[in-house]
Amino acid sequence: MENKKSVRRPQQKRSIQMKETILEVSKSLFCENGYYNTTTNEIAKTAGISIGSLYSYFPDKDAILTELLESSNQYHFSNVFEKLRPESSAQLYLKEPKKWLYDLVNTLIQLHEAEKDFLRELNVLYFAKPEVKAIKDSQSEKVQMATCEYIRLYQSELPYEDLEAVSVVIVDFITALVDRIIFKEARLEKERLLNAGIEALYRIISK
Repeated sequence: MENKKSVRRPQQKRSIQMKETILEVSKSLFCENGYYNTTTNEIAKTAGISIGSLYSYFPDKDAILTELLESSNQYHFSNVFEKLRPESSAQLYLKEPKKWLYDLVNTLIQLHEAEKDFLRELNVLYFAKPEVKAIKDSQSEKVQMATCEYIRLYQSELPYEDLEAVSVVIVDFITALVDRIIFKEARLEKERLLNAGIEALYRIISK
């Protein structure tokens, strides 16, 4: 049911902490029971607040999901691309590109592993909720643009002219590799898959 009351914008520490508690509880319940099997009443009860208090922070369950998704996207983006900015990362790319690729993909694997259950639920919701699809597609576009801007720094080192298209291929390849390692059972050891993926990526970016 849509709630028409105004939504609180927490300013005080206690209110901020309560909002974070609601988000943490919601995320846990979404992972444990699934988004559609979780109600706002259940979220409020688990968080130890009244349903009215919950609605003062979020108008509905969709708003909670949206904030969780955007927060997760920002966390992943900043953790990955902030690591690419320092001069040390650029030097590693030039001197040991395979090591640079390994560190990049392994960082993504660790981030996905930490949110494995939530990301699995989002993968389901991607096909069921247009707003989830829109946010995830926007994030993918943001990542592809950032990747393109980053590899432009090394344009002279790459054997391609259409770097925008190459960046799409690289992002899609890495996404598929990480998803394979995190979400799918495989007869091959994860380290073998990771090393094979790194070798293939290296062939893409090397002359």
